[in-house]
Amino acid sequence: MSLACETSSVSFSSSSVRPATLEDLPLLEILERTGFSENRRASRASLRHSIQSPSQMALVIEGKAKRKKPVPAGGAVVFQYKRSLRIYSLAVLKEYRMLGLGEALIRHIVEFAASHGYERVTLEADMNNPKLVNWYRKFGFEPVRSLPGYYGPNEPAVRMVLSPANRDGSPESVVIVVDEPGRVRDCCPGVQFVSATDYLADTNYAGSNRFHVLNLCTSYKTHSMGYYVSLLATARNHRVTPSVMTVKDVTTPLVAQSLLDEIKDTIHPRALPGKGGVLELTILLGRTPDPCRAELARKLFSLFAVPFFTITMERQEDGWKFRKVKLLHLRQVARDWPELLRTALEAFCLKKRYNRPKLKRYQYDLAILADAAEPTPPSSPMALEKFRKAAEKVGFFVEFITKADHRRICEFDALFIRETTAMDNHTYAMSRHAYTEGLVVVDDPWSIMLCSNKVYLQERLAHAGANQPRGWHLTRKECTSDFLRTLPLPLVLKLPESSFSLGVFRVSSVEELGDKLVEMFKHTDLVIAQEFLVSAFDWRVGLLDDKPLFACKYYMAKNHWQIYNWQESDDQDGEDFSGRSETVPVEEVPPHILKAAIQASSLIGNGFYGVDLKDMGGKAYVIEVNDNPNVDAGIEDLVLGDALYERIMRSIYNRIEAERHQVRYIY
Repeated sequence: MSLACETSSVSFSSSSVRPATLEDLPLLEILERTGFSENRRASRASLRHSIQSPSQMALVIEGKAKRKKPVPAGGAVVFQYKRSLRIYSLAVLKEYRMLGLGEALIRHIVEFAASHGYERVTLEADMNNPKLVNWYRKFGFEPVRSLPGYYGPNEPAVRMVLSPANRDGSPESVVIVVDEPGRVRDCCPGVQFVSATDYLADTNYAGSNRFHVLNLCTSYKTHSMGYYVSLLATARNHRVTPSVMTVKDVTTPLVAQSLLDEIKDTIHPRALPGKGGVLELTILLGRTPDPCRAELARKLFSLFAVPFFTITMERQEDGWKFRKVKLLHLRQVARDWPELLRTALEAFCLKKRYNRPKLKRYQYDLAILADAAEPTPPSSPMALEKFRKAAEKVGFFVEFITKADHRRICEFDALFIRETTAMDNHTYAMSRHAYTEGLVVVDDPWSIMLCSNKVYLQERLAHAGANQPRGWHLTRKECTSDFLRTLPLPLVLKLPESSFSLGVFRVSSVEELGDKLVEMFKHTDLVIAQEFLVSAFDWRVGLLDDKPLFACKYYMAKNHWQIYNWQESDDQDGEDFSGRSETVPVEEVPPHILKAAIQASSLIGNGFYGVDLKDMGGKAYVIEVNDNPNVDAGIEDLVLGDALYERIMRSIYNRIEAERHQVRYIY
C-alpha cells in the first residue's frame, strides 16, 4: 500500500468510485509503477485478471471539477471472499494526492462491505511505514498480526482488520427490494430501497449470506419478479420475508388453517368477537392500526410471515376458522397507513433477529431442536448448554429452535435433534424437511424411520444374523388361545413404535397375555413378542460414524424389570422412577458387546445411535437400536467430559464439509 504526502495544486469539487474496465488497464499499471516498489507491483496480466475476475473488484476513483469531465485519479484491487474483503492494493496518482481520494476509496470499500454483509475488511500495510499504518487506523483498521519478510528480506508487513458490522453496532443487513424504488421513495423518506432487477443481477449479493431480504414487490405470483426475488434469496441462503413457500402457504386455505391452529390457544382474549363473530385484521410487518390487537398482530405475522396482509377469521365453537388472507402491496399500504408503514419498516430494519456475536466468526449455522417441556428429553438443559459451547468451539453459530420454527429450517446449515423422535410427530417432518433443504441432519429422517419401528429392527437384525431375543410378530387373527399357550412365558410385548420403554409390557400368564393383546390391538394390527431375558443391567453403547463413543450400564429401576418404571410416572424425578447408571470407558467394554453394537448400528447407517444390549453368559443380545440416544450431563459424559460433546459437534461439522464436495440425491 502506498499513499504519498505531497501537496497537490489540483482541486476537485467531488469524486466518485466505479468498477474498472479493460480501458483502465493503463491507469492501473501507472498506479502500480508510481505507488509501489518493483517487488511489490502487480503485473499487467494480474491486473487484467482482477478486472475480469468474478471474485475480485478493480475500482477506479474519479475526481471532478466544475464543468469538466471526470478525471481518473486512483484505484484499488479488492479480493472478495465468502465473509471478508481483502484490500490487495490501493494507490492514487502522484499529482492528485492529498485531496482525500484515498480516504474516499477506503470509505467506499468499507461501506460496500457493510451493505453487502461482509464481516470484515483486511489489508497488509508496510510495518516500516508507521504513518501509513496510522492512516489506516483512523478508519477503524486494527493490527492483528505481524508478517516478517512479507514483502522481502527485512520488509515486514502488518495485517490489519476492520469489522464494518461492528462500527455502529448494527444488526444484520436488511435489503428492502421493490419493483421500482423511484415510485415509492417519496412515500417512505429515509428508507433505502433496492430494485428487484438490481438484486437479481448484482452478484455481490450472492457472495454473502449475511442478508435479510424484505421482498416488497407488488406480485409474488409464479414467474413474477417478486417470485424470483424470494426464490433467488433462498438459493443464496439469504433470510427472506416472504419465502416462496410462505406465499403458497398463506394463500392455500387448508394450510393457512393449519397454521392458525398452531396459536389457537393463545388468541381468545375477551376483546375479540364471540362465537360467530368475524374479525378482520390488517397487519404490517407485525403491526396493526388497531392498538387493541397489537399482540395478536405480532403472533400472526410471526406465523404467516408475509409483509403486508389482511386476514379474516371467524370465531367458532372450537376456535378460529380461517376465511381468507388478502396480500397488500407497498403503494396501497403507503397510501392508507403511511405513518404505521414508516414505523414498521424502521422497527423491522432495527430488529436484531439473532444474538449473534459479530466479533466472533462462525463458519456454519446449527439449529438444535429441543423442547423444554418434554418430561424425558434425550439431553438435560445442562447437556444442551454443553452442546452449545462445543458447537461454538468447533465453528458453529448455535440457535435452539422448537417445532414452531419448522419454516425457518433453510436458514441453517445443520439440524441436531434433541427431542424424542417419532414418525408421527414434528421431529420426523422437520428432519425430512431439513434434509430436502440440503442440511446435514442428526438424526436423519431414515434413521428415525428405521429405528422407530421395532418390526423393521427385529427383521433387519434377524436377516443380518445378529443375536437377539427370540421373537414373534403377532396379529389379531393368529392369536388364538391354542397359539398363545405355545409361547414361552414370561414374554415382553412391544408396540411397533415406542420409546423410553413406553408401549413395552411384560406378561407372565396366558390370561395376562390375552388381555394385554386385546388392549394393544386397539392401537396396532401387529404386536412384537420377545422372550424375556433377565439381567441386572442393559448395556448402552453410543456410536457415531460407526465408532463407539461412550458406553453405559443402565440398571433396572427399583423393584421393576425395566430401566424406567412408568408405573411411577407421576414422580419422574423420584428415585424409584429409573435405575442407576454406570459409565464405562469404551476400552473396558467386553469386545463381544462392542462388536455386536457396531454391527447393529451399521445396519441402520453411520449416524448417532445408541445400541441396547444384554450380556447373557458372555454372549451379546441386541435389544434395539435407538436413533436419538441420551446424552446427559453427569451420565454419558462421565468418561469423556466435554470432549464427548465436541466429538459429536465435530462430526456434524465434518459432514457439512464433506457434503460440499459430493452430490446428494433426494427421493
